Amino acid sequence: MSMGKRIILVGATGRVGALTLEDLVKADHEVVACARGVSKIPASQQVETMTLDLHDPLSQITDAFLKMHADAVVFTAGSRGKDINQIDALGAMKTIEAAKAVGITRYVMLGAMYAADWLRWEQPQVKPAIDSLADYYVTKNMADQYLINSGLDYTIIEPGSLTEQDGTGAIQVEPDGPGPIPIPDVAQCLAGCVDLPQTKGRIYNIIGGSTPIREALTAKR
Repeated sequence: MSMGKRIILVGATGRVGALTLEDLVKADHEVVACARGVSKIPASQQVETMTLDLHDPLSQITDAFLKMHADAVVFTAGSRGKDINQIDALGAMKTIEAAKAVGITRYVMLGAMYAADWLRWEQPQVKPAIDSLADYYVTKNMADQYLINSGLDYTIIEPGSLTEQDGTGAIQVEPDGPGPIPIPDVAQCLAGCVDLPQTKGRIYNIIGGSTPIREALTAKR
């Protein structure tokens, strides 16, 4: 029997979500792995699958969360540019409201580098990356700000450009500009935040680096 927390993982079949699921299981958590299509998610003693469509009404998502009896939500869902308003913005907002409604206070979100701080978007070293994904960044900012103002114990992980390389277990926090980061390192950050109270109320802009992930996440600001 797992001695960890019970986690709702939204977006469990995505590139980041699938690896986050693995890391949460390694950390001895029980996971309710949620996605529109869950047939590819391997169920186990620690992993329960649940079909969850972020297009559904808030009341339906809230009812689903109520049945999960979870301690925290980790949100990794994304439309990869195909449905940003309904998934990346409103979908995230629905899960935030659902968490509040059922008494879940811990919420960890996958964001995008500098998305929470639109005042940085016109900095010369940042602007080219933002301009290429302008609409996406607006929707991610909406979701970030909604979470920040939700009253939940939030953490937002905002990575640079995702790469399909092996993880290094090390990152750089608050770099001067965007950069690449292996997907496994992003997943490790998301899963690690669940057990690190020092990460509550914090936003981490991260790229590949040399500081071990746990050390980087728990360092004082």
